[in-house]
Amino acid sequence: MHVIGPEQGLTQPGLTIVCGDSHTSTHGALGALAFGIGASEVGHVLATQSLWQRRPKTMRILVEGRLAPGVFAKDVILAIIANIGAAGATGHVIEYAGSAIRGLSMEGRLTVCNMSIEAGGRAGMIAPDATTFAYLDGRPFAPKGAAWDEALAHWRALPSDEGAAFDREVALDAAEIAPMATWGTSPEHAAPITANIPDPSAAPDAEHRAGWESALAYMGLTPGTALEKIAIDRVFIGSCTNSRV
Repeated sequence: MHVIGPEQGLTQPGLTIVCGDSHTSTHGALGALAFGIGASEVGHVLATQSLWQRRPKTMRILVEGRLAPGVFAKDVILAIIANIGAAGATGHVIEYAGSAIRGLSMEGRLTVCNMSIEAGGRAGMIAPDATTFAYLDGRPFAPKGAAWDEALAHWRALPSDEGAAFDREVALDAAEIAPMATWGTSPEHAAPITANIPDPSAAPDAEHRAGWESALAYMGLTPGTALEKIAIDRVFIGSCTNSRV
């Protein structure tokens, strides 16, 4: 569902999309409000095309500047999660914005929005723009002819208003994001490849310290070890965050 909807042009800006998969937020890359629901909720949607929801809070994450060579969308979202934590966006829908986000390909945007759930967010989205429209143009289920022109006029009106207020805002400097690696058992256990395995004694609180100790024991890693010196034994190319690229 993460691949077919966008590639076939079924996913379009302004739609509300739900599916029985937590990573339905992937579709937010095209400016849709998309989130996962439970199996019983899926049945209700199929029967009524509606669903009661509690209105979430809003959160904007700005990534401004130019990404360094070798830094990609997965590094951006891991840097975000390392910054705010795996529960940092709980109760919020995230809008990713800023020049670095606008500079991502559609595949990169799909990667970022997919992992909104790993930050605790209800959904994540990116405002539709010329990149979005070029991606959709000519796809099997995208509007055609006069309907395409009408759709474009509607889609161009969707981005957040200038000066829109958000419940929370976070800003990152794109130039400071390095290639990222996770060293533990949570997406927030991420660090630049130039960093070392952290020492649990330096954790901000007892809960984090216990989590770090458990993660390092599971991973068999020693605090202070340089990440770039850890040997790679196996490579798994997963599908959720864009194995197709």
